[in-house]
Amino acid sequence: MRSSEVPRGRGRTSDRSEGRPVASPGGAEVSELPRVSVVMAAWNAATTVAAAVSSVLWQTYPAWELVVVDDGSTDSTADLVSAFDDPRITLVKQENAGAGSARNAGMEAARGDLITFLDSDDVMLGRHLEALVERLGDRTRAIVTANSYWLLPGGIDPSHTRHKGRFPAVPHQRLSLLEQNYLSPMSLFRRELLEDVGGFDTTLHRSEDWDFWLRAVFAGHEVVHQPRPLALFRWGQSSMSTNRDLVFDAERTILEGMSSRDDLRDDERAYLRRRLASPPPRLLSNEGDAALRGRQYARAAQRFAAAADLSPSETMLVRKAQLMKLAPRLAGPLLRARQVRRENALAFDAEFEH
Repeated sequence: MRSSEVPRGRGRTSDRSEGRPVASPGGAEVSELPRVSVVMAAWNAATTVAAAVSSVLWQTYPAWELVVVDDGSTDSTADLVSAFDDPRITLVKQENAGAGSARNAGMEAARGDLITFLDSDDVMLGRHLEALVERLGDRTRAIVTANSYWLLPGGIDPSHTRHKGRFPAVPHQRLSLLEQNYLSPMSLFRRELLEDVGGFDTTLHRSEDWDFWLRAVFAGHEVVHQPRPLALFRWGQSSMSTNRDLVFDAERTILEGMSSRDDLRDDERAYLRRRLASPPPRLLSNEGDAALRGRQYARAAQRFAAAADLSPSETMLVRKAQLMKLAPRLAGPLLRARQVRRENALAFDAEFEH
């Protein structure tokens, strides 16, 4: 493993060994495959970073490098990463500047043809990178986004995955992305995308990935779905619940910026006006869930309907709203029982839904 110091959030490339050529699953040598740069931003991640790094080592796709950016951690994060003796792993250290700055530093240090992200508390299953590269194929202006299991305090439920229902078709992807961020951070794209949109906006301290994907999709990059859940995406309930207002404020800032674009279609401009005049759909959905738990079925139906109206591409939310609209006193107890069973089994507080 190589290490480089990066002051003030600016990445610096360090020389790294390619490693020995080994056979890929398709029979090609590593030197014949596009190299994937996995960029990991880490801040005080001592309890999870070793598992995240190990999951990259498990990958069946052999042509990878891992760039871990320690964003000013005060715990043993850097020491744990340094303990991995592999020339494909690079540790970059910088003063604390936020996830967006850390990812920018990681992308600047990366040398791969393809780039993806892995948060320091998430885990890739063995075929994750291989499946992403297969889905990308020869596409040039495309982002492949990964499905994953939610990793919850109580474990994993095979039915509880990040993506459910229909995935937005290309003609609808711009509007659907304004409604909700349906791209996982564990998405794969060609380096050339950075020439179109630049890096992450470091003035944003929440939802900076949504802003990045919006700029990419509005620049003409299509989103391709890899539907098999081949990763574990940790449910960040503590930090997200604590900072819920900050998340919604950041989302509003992003949407206000989008509303000033000259290339908006009429339906997109109309949607943004309506969205900015309303509470966030996730807040409305949270309130619906809270009303459901409290057996306030009429209120739950109203909140779910309002949320679904602002986020019609979110299939599961729309179905819940439809059921509650048709028969709130019948559907309400059934949905509540299912919700409580799931929350109890997986030991999470659903105050802030993703």
